[in-house]
Amino acid sequence: MSDNGASFNRPYKPFGMNIKVPERTIQQIGDTLTNLAKAPSDPLFKFLEENEQVFNGDLVYEINKITAESFTIGAAMRMQDEKSNGMPPNFDMHF
Repeated sequence: MSDNGASFNRPYKPFGMNIKVPERTIQQIGDTLTNLAKAPSDPLFKFLEENEQVFNGDLVYEINKITAESFTIGAAMRMQDEKSNGMPPNFDMHF
């Protein structure tokens, strides 16, 4: 064996901070750390964006509008039914 710590006939090179890291690796490390920092807040903001109508009152307005339309259509249908079929029968349950 050699005295310099080399094995398989390779020269001894100490491991230290003399290793050059590629730029792409540094960029990927930065992107990973950025994504880790953003990860907890992304689902919350996505949920708020998808359900924005609930929080700004548009959904309540739409529900009230549909309820009013349903009542108006039902009233028109009942009036037409009375015109077509006459008044509904009235059963006197008291003898």
